[in-house]
Amino acid sequence: MKTDEVGLVADIGRQSVRFAITGGPGGITPREVRSYHTAEHATFTSALLAYLDEVGLRDATIASVLAVAGAARGDLINLTGSRWYISLSGVEAVLRIRPRALNECAATALALTTLQQSAFTPVGAIPTKLVQPGGNYVIVSVGTGLGVAALITTPDGRLVPVQTEAGHMSFSPSNAEEEKFAAFVRAKGAASAETMLSAAGLVAAYGALAEGGKTVATPEDVTRSSGRDAAATAAVRMFAGYLGAFIGDLVLTFGAWEGVYLTGPITRALQVQLSDARFRHRLEAKDAFRRQLGDVPVSIVNRSDLELVGAAAALHQL
Repeated sequence: MKTDEVGLVADIGRQSVRFAITGGPGGITPREVRSYHTAEHATFTSALLAYLDEVGLRDATIASVLAVAGAARGDLINLTGSRWYISLSGVEAVLRIRPRALNECAATALALTTLQQSAFTPVGAIPTKLVQPGGNYVIVSVGTGLGVAALITTPDGRLVPVQTEAGHMSFSPSNAEEEKFAAFVRAKGAASAETMLSAAGLVAAYGALAEGGKTVATPEDVTRSSGRDAAATAAVRMFAGYLGAFIGDLVLTFGAWEGVYLTGPITRALQVQLSDARFRHRLEAKDAFRRQLGDVPVSIVNRSDLELVGAAAALHQL
């Protein structure tokens, strides 16, 4: 799509959706951003129509890219952990052009190709590398869920996103605390990587490690209490350690030697804890590749609009 043409982008999550306009006189940076809770609208199409009314585009013929919290496959897309689903045919009927859908973490990956050095905070002593063709990269987003995507350089020198559902791989405990956590969550269902590496996972980690059946309501309760409450401190330490181990596995899987990028509110809240040696030790504890993993930079991305930015990047690549 040409940059002088107006398009629509959406970030469709489990609890809310954000819409924005991109292209035209305002450039490709997303603008006219509006957010709607899924509880406010029975369907995604209802929220879309409300947005189009607000920005005066109800009758427009407009190209779009949808970043969705789920596997973007087929015409009917189920959103992980949400009552909504997305019908691409239904969206096409409204916008008059068939939309492109991609996983929200894949959209985040594309957004990284547009960012400057100031958007990144290194975790530890290894400097951030800017995302550019020639290397492979991994993006891990920790929030209400766990998203994973990769950026892979193709033989012709292009960076392409690889969308995954790696967050749903089985949880593999490797020490006594993680075994205790696994037993705690398996009482309610299967344990996946997302079972720990998410907002709900941080709360569950506290419940698993607290004495006397103590509980907390939110992940913020855990992060704020770390250093003062023994269970919160242990939960955060376990979380950071397992995140390191998980990232090490992803680097080996995708050959992502050029860098790992962490996004989402949980990783930003745990920036200090992720600088602890435990995180790096678990990341590098793969005997055959310990030295190579020791050179992999890990950075936190200091932006909360990456899904929309990435969807805009994808739209203008069409």
